[in-house]
Amino acid sequence: MSHIVSLYGSGGARSARCRWALNELQLEYEYVDEPGLIGSEKLRQLHPQSKIPAAVINGAVLFESSAICSYLCDLKPELSLIPLPGTLKRGLHDQWISFAQSEVEAYLWSNVKHRSLYPEERRVPDVIEQNNIEIHSGLKVLNTALSKSDYILGDEFQVTDIIVGWTLNWARRSGVMNDYPRLISYNKSLLKRKHCVLNSE
Repeated sequence: MSHIVSLYGSGGARSARCRWALNELQLEYEYVDEPGLIGSEKLRQLHPQSKIPAAVINGAVLFESSAICSYLCDLKPELSLIPLPGTLKRGLHDQWISFAQSEVEAYLWSNVKHRSLYPEERRVPDVIEQNNIEIHSGLKVLNTALSKSDYILGDEFQVTDIIVGWTLNWARRSGVMNDYPRLISYNKSLLKRKHCVLNSE
């Protein structure tokens, strides 16, 4: 069965997760990355906050990168990029993507806002120090989880690795992952994948 997919995104933002998943699934798609897209009324028709990523998949609208990636993989179960619904592994998939986004990614994003995005009067330098404590707490858990397997859910690459891997790549590029050798080697292995679109710099 063919699928019609339009993905709205930009560069290395969270939409990169969706592009990577689409490439792994070998699904053709339209990629919309144009000046002025974020915050536009055009994008607001797909995302209530006019943010990226957003996707139109077979006529249905989805936003949030992890939701888009998981749904896309469910469309092609024969490729086994996501555990089947109702299985323990699917629960573990949900667990780890939620953990990475809430316990690491949210604090990385907060750091960016307090360093450069917020107006000067809204920036709180002390928040960054506290955020980094939380980031390291999350990274320690992921480092331990990956100490006994090649990938998050075991010995096979899954979309879980795309979602968590994007977060860890951001952590590496932010300079907070140097003390976690297993996460560094895991990140390197993901960057070598044929369909990976993450920034390796």
